[in-house]
Amino acid sequence: MIEQMRSKAVSWIAKILAGLLILSFAVWGIGDVVRGPVIGDVVAKVGGTEISRNELSNQVRRLLSVMRRQLGGNFDAQQATQLGLIDQTVDQLVNSRLLTLESQNLGLGAGEDLIRQTILNDNRFHTAGGQFDRVAFQRFLQTEDLSEPRYVELLRQEITQSQVTGALRTSAHVPKALLNTVYKYRNEQRVADIVKIPYGKAAEIRAPKEAELVEFHKKNPARFTAPEYRQVTAIFLDPVEVAKELTPSADQIKQEYEYRKETQTVPERRALEQVLFQDEAKAQSFANLTKTGRAFDVAAKEISNATPNDLGNLRKQDLPPEVGEAVFKLSVNGVTAPIKTALGWHVVHVKKIEPGRTPTFDSLKTEIKNDLAREMAVDNIVKLTGKLDDALAGGASLEDAAATVSAKVLKFAAVDSTGNSPDGKPAAGLPKSPLFVEKIATTPKGETTNVEETQNGGFFVLKVESITPPKLKPLSAVRNEIVDIWKQSQVRGETKKKAETLQKATQNSVGLNAAGKTGGYLVKTSKPASRFIKPQGSIVSDSLLSALFKAKKGEVVIAASNEGYSVAQIKQIIDAEPGKNKAEADSLSTQLSNVVSADAIAQYLAALRTTYPVSIDRNAVNLAVTGRAY
Repeated sequence: MIEQMRSKAVSWIAKILAGLLILSFAVWGIGDVVRGPVIGDVVAKVGGTEISRNELSNQVRRLLSVMRRQLGGNFDAQQATQLGLIDQTVDQLVNSRLLTLESQNLGLGAGEDLIRQTILNDNRFHTAGGQFDRVAFQRFLQTEDLSEPRYVELLRQEITQSQVTGALRTSAHVPKALLNTVYKYRNEQRVADIVKIPYGKAAEIRAPKEAELVEFHKKNPARFTAPEYRQVTAIFLDPVEVAKELTPSADQIKQEYEYRKETQTVPERRALEQVLFQDEAKAQSFANLTKTGRAFDVAAKEISNATPNDLGNLRKQDLPPEVGEAVFKLSVNGVTAPIKTALGWHVVHVKKIEPGRTPTFDSLKTEIKNDLAREMAVDNIVKLTGKLDDALAGGASLEDAAATVSAKVLKFAAVDSTGNSPDGKPAAGLPKSPLFVEKIATTPKGETTNVEETQNGGFFVLKVESITPPKLKPLSAVRNEIVDIWKQSQVRGETKKKAETLQKATQNSVGLNAAGKTGGYLVKTSKPASRFIKPQGSIVSDSLLSALFKAKKGEVVIAASNEGYSVAQIKQIIDAEPGKNKAEADSLSTQLSNVVSADAIAQYLAALRTTYPVSIDRNAVNLAVTGRAY
């Protein structure tokens, strides 16, 4: 398909594909292609069409792939859910479908010529000479996990949807008065005279009297109240523990090795450079010249005054078949004869060869054995959960139900909502499962949960036997803690009094400079700072910066920080002039325009939901993401 197009594609689509997954405000970006639904497996209905669970699963898979590249390999669907990314992904799929339906209703579309020209104009797939590079295009498709037809369909959808939203974007107007007001607010600067009064040492504070301790304990009950604790009985079927008792057969291990050998084999790669010709005779002359011992780049300069295009370190499958076959028959420094493709005549030079690597059986044996044992353990546990369900449904106690599946009964005398015991440490033997801890905290007293599945393939059921309500700890139990906190509060209180005294003296005198020196303090003048930007090494703390921009010129303010209190008098207010920095004003105008257009598109999408009614099946969404319904 693209072979006939002979060039490249616009950068919108890749940016939208990434942004669509992680930016909640990119409501107008493309989602997945409108495909036929899986019957009985629908996560959302939009204006008579359906979004399948498979569509959402694919989109979530891409989301997790993007987030793992950004945050590390441990990012999972549960974390995505907690961050609200799954809900955003569902909304984006719905918004994409709304825009598709509206574009169809308006009779909008994108012809083959437009799509081809869009691809030709995409600089990501160009050689240094500005020609279409098929290898770069294939590499892009592999990175984005897209087939060529899929990419073309996404591009077609992006173009038609952009026709709907483009008018809203281009019509977004930022009034000059708004631009000037925001510019002045952001760029106004202030200069202040500042005195810093550091905190004293707690060791220098006298010990509190008994009456003072009693009063402090009484006035701060939340700081000294023990949390609610729950007594819990549970059965936890852990695949890791069960796997220790299982041994896969030699045949299973060998079979799995053959599979992993294929997936973990590192193919041979070759560092390549090429010169592309449109004339066969010139290409042949160039190839012949390289065989005389002339350096590849020198020969390219002589024949066509060109610089070879560095193709990078490629596998055989990264190249067009005819090019790959020829290139991977050569040794280092070998040069192919001219190879014809739809792009012209290729002459390719092999600069370096990285041999492929195949893992040995011994290198994978232990890993395979452990993984297979765990899979067997999960299968066994799934079967056991049926017996466990039946026993509990028949009225068996947890102890009796555990006996039917030869499981150990876990008992915890006191666990708080975070999984800690009264000593503040994780309860001994508590399963490391967020869902298990969540169920402890939310299950009513005397009730038994359903058999629940953890993220790691374990299963559990628990019963909250009793609940100890939050209780104020007696003074005797927290005396030392109260003494430390009381002393720290005294230190902060005394420092604050010094700051307030200096503030009052400044207001009654000629200024902070004179009052500070009279009090024996060092007075410093800050460098200009705006509301959002402080110069490097600024003496203005974040809390003081906020206070400075709430005050008038000459006013004296105080603010606390981790180091002590600051007393500051505003010395100068530097107004911002919008016309002074055109580049910054233009940048702000663009930002505001984006905000205005985003708001307009959001309102437009909200209106479309009345034209094309939307319903979302949260149970199906959860099933698509976690593999289980609520």
